[in-house]
Amino acid sequence: MRWRRPLKRLLLLLMFVCMTIKVHLELRLLDSSGERALSPWRSNDTVRNAAALLGYPQREEAEGAARAGGLAAAPPGARDAREGMSIQDYLARMKTSLAGEVKAKGQALANSTKQVKPLDNVKGNSSVINPKPKGEGGGAPSQPKPNVSQKVQPPGRKPPAPAQSSKYSNRKLTNDNSEAVKPAIRVPAKTVKTNPRAVNKRAQSKKGVSHDVDAKEVSLTQQDIVRIKMELELENKLQTVYNERKFGPVLANTSILLVQVHNRLENLRYLVEGMTKVRGIEQALVIFSHDFWDPDINAFVTNITNFRVMQIFFPYSIQLHPLTFPGRDPRDCSWNINRKGPLKCLNRAWPDSYGHYREASFTQIKHHWWWKIHRVFEGLRVTRNHTGHVVFLEEDHYVSPDLLHVLDILRRQRSTFCPTCQVLALGNYNKMSTAVYRNYIERGDWWVTKHNLGFALDRKAWRTISTCKEQFCNFDDYNWDWTLNNLEHTCFKPKMSMLSVRFSRVVHVGSCGTHVKKNSCDVRREVLAAVSRFNGGKQWLFPPTLVLQANYRGAARSKKGNGGWGDLRDRQLCRAIGNGTASEDTLVRLQFPERE
Repeated sequence: MRWRRPLKRLLLLLMFVCMTIKVHLELRLLDSSGERALSPWRSNDTVRNAAALLGYPQREEAEGAARAGGLAAAPPGARDAREGMSIQDYLARMKTSLAGEVKAKGQALANSTKQVKPLDNVKGNSSVINPKPKGEGGGAPSQPKPNVSQKVQPPGRKPPAPAQSSKYSNRKLTNDNSEAVKPAIRVPAKTVKTNPRAVNKRAQSKKGVSHDVDAKEVSLTQQDIVRIKMELELENKLQTVYNERKFGPVLANTSILLVQVHNRLENLRYLVEGMTKVRGIEQALVIFSHDFWDPDINAFVTNITNFRVMQIFFPYSIQLHPLTFPGRDPRDCSWNINRKGPLKCLNRAWPDSYGHYREASFTQIKHHWWWKIHRVFEGLRVTRNHTGHVVFLEEDHYVSPDLLHVLDILRRQRSTFCPTCQVLALGNYNKMSTAVYRNYIERGDWWVTKHNLGFALDRKAWRTISTCKEQFCNFDDYNWDWTLNNLEHTCFKPKMSMLSVRFSRVVHVGSCGTHVKKNSCDVRREVLAAVSRFNGGKQWLFPPTLVLQANYRGAARSKKGNGGWGDLRDRQLCRAIGNGTASEDTLVRLQFPERE
């Protein structure tokens, strides 16, 4: 019984193949015979239907239509007009003929519509057109008056039936409710079907969301900008430490968590939520460095009560300089402008290594990072004599509960395992099971791009970085971490070494950010995944000690920069920040670089 169904399917498939072959053979025979229409003896319906689809009229139908219309049958010469022609040539001739007829009828329609006035524009017309037919309460229409422009029907042919609720019906009526001209048949032009999503992708690949400045950053009025600048300057001068009375003053060895914040409040909430679960967080100081003034974010930070908090504000942001450098000056070249012809834009002489021009939303990140590290190690009163470590975080990070516990162990064991190590790395991008990494640590060169989250620096490490300020500002890469990775191979003598944990205590939960744009971003899902990972490795949290793996890892070789940092103004602002001379006067001077 089981074999019957497969056998039936096989037989049906064979029948379909045979019928297809038969149709193709019949059509090939028809094409080679040179006949215009099928002969009467070809009575196979399949062949007739296929021929009709290809534009071959049936002989009986063609002659019947001619007789019904009162026209004589086509003469033999016209009937065999396709003799010796291929199907393609015949179709091409038919299309040409049809186009000529359509053009002629279109001209006739245009001439006739000029002579006939539409019904609504006729003055003194007392006749009323009732759309209801007779028998449904409507009166019989009046007899049509003779009209010069009315088309005369040939004798023996029935007048065409009026179109009933057709979307193609565009007939115009004269005063006597008669049809003015039979509408011409329009042959639609051949259009190329396009997928809207594909068009959007092409537009995005050429323009791109990530190449546009956030609308929030250029929405302030001039009055708002002046007011915010005053408040920002006041906050940077006050340097208020919130909750200091509750948790005591900041000491020289107090651990500092330095968080770079843009405008993602949701991410920041999750980060702070994770910080409140960190053991010993009440003994630390958390500094939030902002490059976007948002009252909601500011209020959220100042209302934190679980640990000491401080806010600093980057003064050279796009938000406060939306139409001038370091924002996007309208006189600047677009990032991917065609450089073949002469350019008149302001920064035409400063493309990057790839022929592109600066993008303010990218360069701001590097400027902000460079400013905040100077601010913390050199500009704050509370860190003037600081000897502890500063842990670098961002708003789209999530931390483990034993973050500070592991930092203290690394401090103690550094003198034993790696006395020359200047960087203590608490984060990485390892994705394997936590059972593989356990409580292992490793030492090696500071591979910045793999350990750019949750790394801790002290003042000695900062002095090493500050010796390469010029190289930091000149390297053509808008990423601060790739720039430091280059300095690791080209400037730091000797290389900066690192002691790092293998089980990362910091997780990146910001897949939607500066470099990646998505239609929908689920931050909560990413945070839950991070929490699940920490819970899965719960037995390795809060270790009493850390175990060193013997191998020493060297950093990868330095590569060419990613570009985006070729503009002379960005490099000059970077140097001014490094020298402590940056101010609003510096920005005014950089707005007119041609004067220098």
